[in-house]
Amino acid sequence: AEMAEAEAEVNQSTSDPCGLLRVTSSVSFAMMHIAPDLPQFHERYPRLSVEVVAANRYLDFIEAGIDVAIRTREQEADSSITVRRLAETPRVLAASPGYLSRHGMPRTPADLANHRLLIYNLAKDPFTLHFRRGRDRLSLPITGGLQANEGQVICAAGRAGDGIMVQPMYIIYEDIVAGRLIPVLTAWQLPALTINIAYQSRKHQPAKLRVFAQHLIDRFERLELEQKWASALA
Repeated sequence: AEMAEAEAEVNQSTSDPCGLLRVTSSVSFAMMHIAPDLPQFHERYPRLSVEVVAANRYLDFIEAGIDVAIRTREQEADSSITVRRLAETPRVLAASPGYLSRHGMPRTPADLANHRLLIYNLAKDPFTLHFRRGRDRLSLPITGGLQANEGQVICAAGRAGDGIMVQPMYIIYEDIVAGRLIPVLTAWQLPALTINIAYQSRKHQPAKLRVFAQHLIDRFERLELEQKWASALA
């Protein structure tokens, strides 16, 4: 470990990090926000190889040999993990135009009882929707016409008109902009998700970890993703 840290300290001063970087995130995040930017990352750091471990669960850094993880929880149980905020994303109820034309637009949270809901069952408290509107608070138990442990399954079913989905904006933003999905109950807000970059705390961070984290942060800032996600509901 000491030798690895010494090597990392030397690499801090170079703009040409090398080796293998193992990154984990949810399948959706890897598809939408890591893979599309890898050509630019590899062009900038050609001696770095990237292994993406896409998993909808939180892998142990040491056991899985992970360098950096993208996660949506505020804190880590392990105090040796450093967390850097990447962005905040709203969670949204949305459905296809076809579904809404057949079943109508819900006007109140209570109307959801008359609709088919598509639920990502690995979310925190997936079967209760915690709504906020001004000072009003409402917790609404729900059941799913479809449950899945992968957001892309939920989105595909939603675009096909199978029901109203509950998904973070970072996954469905493009569908909303393109009109394939329409947000519903926008006067009520669900708790937002904070997207974080997490990695093991070390005195000397390896250059490969540092440049990847900064590259991802720069991408989110350059594309103004956080602002776009918020404005899509305005």
